Amino acid sequence: MQEYDIVAIGGGPAGLTVGLYGGRYGLKTLVLEKELVGGAMAISPLIENYPGLEPIKGMDLTERMKRQCQFYGAELRELTKVTTIDPDEKILTLSTGEKIKAKVIIFTTGSRARKLNVPGEEQYTGKGVSWCATCDGHFFRNKKVIIVGGGNSAAIEALHLAGIVGELYMVHRRDKLRAEEAYMKKIEEANINFYWNSIVKEIIGDGHKVTAVKLQNVKTDEITEVPVNGIFISIGYDPNSELAVESGIETDENSYIKVDLKMQTNIPGIYAAGDITGGQKQLTVSCGQATTATMNAFLYLHGGKWYL
Repeated sequence: MQEYDIVAIGGGPAGLTVGLYGGRYGLKTLVLEKELVGGAMAISPLIENYPGLEPIKGMDLTERMKRQCQFYGAELRELTKVTTIDPDEKILTLSTGEKIKAKVIIFTTGSRARKLNVPGEEQYTGKGVSWCATCDGHFFRNKKVIIVGGGNSAAIEALHLAGIVGELYMVHRRDKLRAEEAYMKKIEEANINFYWNSIVKEIIGDGHKVTAVKLQNVKTDEITEVPVNGIFISIGYDPNSELAVESGIETDENSYIKVDLKMQTNIPGIYAAGDITGGQKQLTVSCGQATTATMNAFLYLHGGKWYL
């Protein structure tokens, strides 16, 4: 059975940061990713808000992070799923049947944006379909877009887009938003239009980019085709915390992993970082939390009683 000082479960920006810092600390570090390393970062057409970098393609930034991890000695494994964890012994069982022993485990499993599950959504992801206004809003400067959702997240995304795009419409299945009153007042003041009692039935494109969406009124069943350049989907996120829950790690009411200031969970030697902890889902936040988790993991392994 192979043994590692640190095993990060999840190969997005948080997991890659664990690999970087673990390697630099001279710790035997393994990053496991059930799909392809990079996660949502890898499929982002352009990242414009990573400090110190000019706008860069998500895949290019992913490759840079991978090379950096490997340069400092971290091991990366793609297409490798962790199926079970013994939290007391910190033994991980992989989908291949292999068992791995870890002195420290860091959950960097992230979250997944809820999808509409309509025709065209997958085809035009990154070609007009987005789940992050902060990431992709500038691609739609002075263009016509819609945002789907009615909660706080959708309201925040809409307010961000309102100062960038030419025309902005919010699509909501009810006749009023669920957002907090403070956001409602700001939305009323912004130049935002609405399609109430409506849902998206199809996303239409020309093969290269989004050109329109089909909306259905849930009360009248009327179908309307609306020409747009882009669609932002903001109907919530679901944390990838199933494995953590099965392992006895505490989560909050929304199933995000609960951590302290050290990014440690309720089980000593098991940490979590990035989107899986809730909060702002931003690349820089994930990297910062992973840095904190790995530095404190180093102290944990060396008997440290304080945190950085």
